Amino acid sequence: MECQICGGSGWILVTKEGKQFVKRCQCTFSKSVKAYLESAGIPPRYRQCRFKNYYPKTRDQLRALKVCKEFVQLFPFTKKGVLLFGTPGTGKTHLAVATLRNIITAKGLKGFFCDFRDLLVELKLMMEQRLPIGEKLEEIRNAPFLVLDDVGAERNTEWARDLLAEIINHRYSQCLPTFITTNLTVGDPSPDSLGGKFDHRTESRIYDMCTIVQVSGDDRRKEAAGL
Repeated sequence: MECQICGGSGWILVTKEGKQFVKRCQCTFSKSVKAYLESAGIPPRYRQCRFKNYYPKTRDQLRALKVCKEFVQLFPFTKKGVLLFGTPGTGKTHLAVATLRNIITAKGLKGFFCDFRDLLVELKLMMEQRLPIGEKLEEIRNAPFLVLDDVGAERNTEWARDLLAEIINHRYSQCLPTFITTNLTVGDPSPDSLGGKFDHRTESRIYDMCTIVQVSGDDRRKEAAGL
């Protein structure tokens, strides 16, 4: 059924302050949003994540929510992403997915969710099956907005370090905004820190391309289980 506003063209003529200009019809916007959500790679468990159902319990969590909302307001006129770090269960992935959803639904712009551990497994399986991995990597490297989730949770291997370095280096040089979540600490030399697990060049670029936000608090999943 054709849109009654644009007649199916996808464009409408608008007059404002005596001047006419063309803009996309809402029907086209809605179709784009639906397609972008379907292709965003958001896992089923996180599809209900919204800012409105994230309930901050600490000052850090409240600040993290504010930073994510401000990022959505500025996007796409900001090139700086966000690094959310903290212990498991504090809502880092929830906030990252809520940010991604808002960019798609409110701005009509593309974005992509990528669990870093799942990416490593997927690429390894593709290589074992002698399938080309270039297209998959390009999807990650050049996403207009990328959520790179759970960085550092994977086994510490040279390949993991090299892959993250390559993704970060490309997105850093191209000024592509990236959201990163991690349970690693930042700013210290311990083995469980970002710099301890990955090379210092990658760490330095992440600090330059992201606003660093700690998300502290109790493990919500343990609380929900009554532990």
